[in-house]
Amino acid sequence: MQWIKVFTNIFANPKMQLLLKERDGDTFFRVWIQLLVIAGISMQGGKIMMSENTPMTVEILATITHKSNKKIQNILDKLIHFEMIIFEDNTYRIKNWDKYQSTDKYEKTLEQNRERQRRFREKNKDENNVNITLDNDTEENKKENNRLENKKKDSSKKSYSNYEQREYPPEFFEGIYDNLRK
Repeated sequence: MQWIKVFTNIFANPKMQLLLKERDGDTFFRVWIQLLVIAGISMQGGKIMMSENTPMTVEILATITHKSNKKIQNILDKLIHFEMIIFEDNTYRIKNWDKYQSTDKYEKTLEQNRERQRRFREKNKDENNVNITLDNDTEENKKENNRLENKKKDSSKKSYSNYEQREYPPEFFEGIYDNLRK
């Protein structure tokens, strides 16, 4: 995922208000946002992962956040207590990730984008594919090819139609011809 959802009423959430009242509450909040971002990057249903098969550890999170292991463990314990994250199978996971992040909608959007891009490429392929062997061509294809070729010629003529034609005296070309002969 390239983005995560953060609701505008995040500061009205009672859990967030309690976190912010903690000593170093701004650090709790920052770590919470970092966990959301890591889960978004992991794209494994809210799991906080270092890689596909490696869960984030307290030590790794402490390094990333520039906090002590003790401080990070304290924050993670508080988030577990508030039921914002879950620790199971040696992996931290954001609780209700799919509910709040709408990953199903994100996947649907990705699929729609892939389909739209496929149709666009197919359309362009059909329009630009004029490389048909004329010997094996049907009369209908020949007409279509001629129409496409004429359309290309017309569009190239149009691009030059804005230029004014100039009259050059014959001596203008003599200099050019002399240079070419040398």
